Amino acid sequence: MHSKLITRIKALALAATLLFGWLGISQAQSRLVSDVDRRAGPRATFQKPLAADIADHTVLLEGILFSGAQYLFDDLDTAGLVPGGQDHWEHIYGGLIDLRIVRKLANTYSYGFDGRLLIDGFGCDSSTETRYDVFIRSYRGTLSYGNYADRNILALSARDTLSGEANLFYDGFFAPSNTRAFRYRVRLSSFLIDAAVDDDGENWNAGFLYRSPSRYQKDSWAFHYYGGDYLGRYMRHGITGAYQISYGSLDLIANVAWDTFDPYANFATFDRVSASLGASFKFEATTLSAGVLIAETNNGDLETAYTAGLRHDLARGLSLNFGYLYLDSNSIGSDGLGVTPGDFSGVRSSVTYRF
Repeated sequence: MHSKLITRIKALALAATLLFGWLGISQAQSRLVSDVDRRAGPRATFQKPLAADIADHTVLLEGILFSGAQYLFDDLDTAGLVPGGQDHWEHIYGGLIDLRIVRKLANTYSYGFDGRLLIDGFGCDSSTETRYDVFIRSYRGTLSYGNYADRNILALSARDTLSGEANLFYDGFFAPSNTRAFRYRVRLSSFLIDAAVDDDGENWNAGFLYRSPSRYQKDSWAFHYYGGDYLGRYMRHGITGAYQISYGSLDLIANVAWDTFDPYANFATFDRVSASLGASFKFEATTLSAGVLIAETNNGDLETAYTAGLRHDLARGLSLNFGYLYLDSNSIGSDGLGVTPGDFSGVRSSVTYRF
């Protein structure tokens, strides 16, 4: 009895050390998780996270790491979307590491902690971002507090189909903030529902996703509403709708979005409308993908983005990636400030390992 108590105390101390270690890492600018995980293919049948049972709690550790190179053409404005801008090759690296501690109770409830470390490196510079959730789960759904996962997770966008180093900038960009929030998620038959509100009440969102139960062809529909503060300059309201079809190795997603911005300063309210299309096809160990976005802000010039990517799976969890990036968006609001600016093109390559 005494030794079992000592073991439990040691296990809880280890969990607490891990938790405070996650929360103690310096914060950086928020990123979309899909900026990292689109490089990795689906988890292999025998690929499992590192796991251990400690004091009746299950501890899981998994992640994605990548390293590669980027070439951006000169005299272009990246608007902070990608680092650098030199017309020569530069080293890029990063990834994410996830930690989960969960305990399932004797009834239908379970509780736990999720921690996420996002790593972003360019040349000799690097930054990290930490996120976490504490949650309680039952057959009625999951209630959580934190910012572990992107809150547009149910909003299908063309970037969902991309692979390798492809990136369709500003598709899905208007997701709610990544600040800590109260969140509720539940599955009802073929529907998934996700709703959240920031702990300060400044941003909120609600969405649902429906997936057809067919065995051979998967049809999905999604609707997402979000609103609140944006860039500290606007009050925003927006909706997105999307349709996805998956048939064998082919995936297609079409997405439309409308956002309205009301400047805090004395300027007129204005809109941004956009549409995007993404496609991917997998044959043997290779996946090809491409995406296109067109948009218009405040009745201004047409904004365009294109991308294409390739992922080749070398071994379990190991892949080789390539991508082409292009963005031409002179997006100006009624206050004369940029909303979704950017004007650049370039290529990327990387090697990714998923564990």
